[in-house]
Amino acid sequence: MTEIESTGTDIEKRSSGFRITKDPLVMLGLIILIIGVALTIYGLVPLQSPNYLQVGSGPVPLTDSLGNFVVNPVTYFEAHYNGTGSLDNVQCSPSVNGWYCYGFQFMGMVTVYNQSAREYGFGLMVVGVLGIYGGNKLAPAKPRPKHLRPITIRIDEDICVANGVCVGLAPTVFQLKKQEAPTIFAPLAYIIDPYGADNDTIIQAAEMCPTGAIIIEDAESGERIHPPLPKN
Repeated sequence: MTEIESTGTDIEKRSSGFRITKDPLVMLGLIILIIGVALTIYGLVPLQSPNYLQVGSGPVPLTDSLGNFVVNPVTYFEAHYNGTGSLDNVQCSPSVNGWYCYGFQFMGMVTVYNQSAREYGFGLMVVGVLGIYGGNKLAPAKPRPKHLRPITIRIDEDICVANGVCVGLAPTVFQLKKQEAPTIFAPLAYIIDPYGADNDTIIQAAEMCPTGAIIIEDAESGERIHPPLPKN
């Protein structure tokens, strides 16, 4: 395992996950989510609504028997109603020859729930969550705290598979060992110049290593930068 030091620069990391930030899309998603929650809660609240039974219906002409214009079709319908039930509510709508009215009898109050509010509320909650998630994903990259102290670079040759990704990303830092004789083993990576690139490039190369063979630590504190140590 080789160990070499290098200097550092800042590293960037794109925001991700479900977080509430000041991004416009995130804030819009949060507002939509709150409205959706409010509508869903409203749809779960029991409401008292009058229950009516239709007891009659019929047309109302433009003029009465005396030739006078019917100004109020509700009053006309009530005056000419001859059904058996009580006429507690009348609703009229315009028709070709005047109006057509419906009479209703009040049957008491019933408990109802606003199904439309629940459906719209759930839909808005989904849109709000997608907005917050999309805003975090599309948010501009945010800088990590700058790491200006020297770093230690090590290559664990026991797990290095020599796929060359580190060489491709930082060829002035990493190279594959030359083999003098034919062998079935792939040439391992090694460090040719720890100062050949800035820390962004070096750490990116380490992060792209599929086996985590490139180990980077803070040279002063010994803190592991990559790969992260397993949590106890």
